[in-house]
Amino acid sequence: MKAVMKALMRPGGRRPAAAEGGGPDAAGTAGGPQKDPLEPIEAAVTAVCTLGVLVLTLWAVLAVFVDGVGFYLPDRVCVTDPATSGSGTPTDGMFGAGPDVEVVAQPTFCFDGSTGQRALFIAVTQLALLWHVGALVMAWLLIRRARKHGPFTRRTVRGLTLLGWYLAGGAVGLHLIQGLAYGTLISYATDYWGYARLLDPTQVRWWPIFIGLGLLTFARLIQLATDMREDLEGVV
Repeated sequence: MKAVMKALMRPGGRRPAAAEGGGPDAAGTAGGPQKDPLEPIEAAVTAVCTLGVLVLTLWAVLAVFVDGVGFYLPDRVCVTDPATSGSGTPTDGMFGAGPDVEVVAQPTFCFDGSTGQRALFIAVTQLALLWHVGALVMAWLLIRRARKHGPFTRRTVRGLTLLGWYLAGGAVGLHLIQGLAYGTLISYATDYWGYARLLDPTQVRWWPIFIGLGLLTFARLIQLATDMREDLEGVV
């Protein structure tokens, strides 16, 4: 029994020949290859990364041959305050609202910012994209490492833990950075306190936080399985 468990938890996760031929459930799978548990997530991450590389390549080619395509620093800074809204008769008439229809609009402040303000605006707007790209790269490296060394290894545990903290902590950090940056720009354009975005729970990216916490929990489970595997290797 211990030899079978040891074989199941080694890298690759294939059953030995003796175990494949025995048991009532082995009749339909005997002699056939066992499915790779990492194949679905690896295919999805690889497809997304490949699509991203193709898009960036196309963008780089168009930036060389087509005018107006490429990275540029905008002349004006436009910041929307999602924590503030307003309504009134002028707003209703502006959007052609019907009878008894009230239009609630969120203000967008556009101004000729300095070079530093425009650079801050570009950096903040691209920060979320870079964070998502980093998560995809880390997930791809984690999957490749698990395929090479096996899922029940300390390398996999470290990779899962790192990715979990990157998602959960990065979502919180991204909310704080964007809230402070947008608040600074809004406070420059208006007379009121522009940091209400920091206190708005709808602006927080909740799904990466819960996924990150789930990965941290899963990493602990993999750690327990890794310790069991090492104990079995020491006994058998």
